[in-house]
Amino acid sequence: METRKTVRLILRPWALTDAEAVYEQARNPKIGAMCGWHPHASVSESREIIEHILHKPHSFAICLEDNQAIGSIGLLFQDDSNLPLSDHEAEIGYWLGEVFWGKGYTTEAVQSIVAYAFEELSLVRLWAGAYQKNIPSQRVLEKCGFYPHHTEERFFSKPTGETHRAVIYVLEKA
Repeated sequence: METRKTVRLILRPWALTDAEAVYEQARNPKIGAMCGWHPHASVSESREIIEHILHKPHSFAICLEDNQAIGSIGLLFQDDSNLPLSDHEAEIGYWLGEVFWGKGYTTEAVQSIVAYAFEELSLVRLWAGAYQKNIPSQRVLEKCGFYPHHTEERFFSKPTGETHRAVIYVLEKA
């Protein structure tokens, strides 16, 4: 998996050395609440999450020019997704540190991963779930061409064991 560059971002594979930067962003309870996980409690917890969850194919650290991780974006396939996916589909997921919200970074990262999914991985359909209360994430998806497919009344979060009402979006390869 190679590093991808956009106008303002570097999307690169995760490294264990990203643990401190991840902890700085992911300890914020607002982030996990919108993504379905608990705030990170320590740098070592962030390191374990990088090692066991984020450090996998098709998972990228979102970085600015200084190469410091400010968020995460990636694709989940059949075994990792909560959604019923076929062979040529994936679920896109992402989060960004709060101090970087509202600058268009997430939209830029999603557009890059959509191109990667369709052009390099030859996928035909991408799915995304956004909690109904997470309007900014829904706006990002809509700006990137996704459209609402259905509402899931009891969308399950494995890390927290909670269920949330979520809007499920889809994007078909043109």
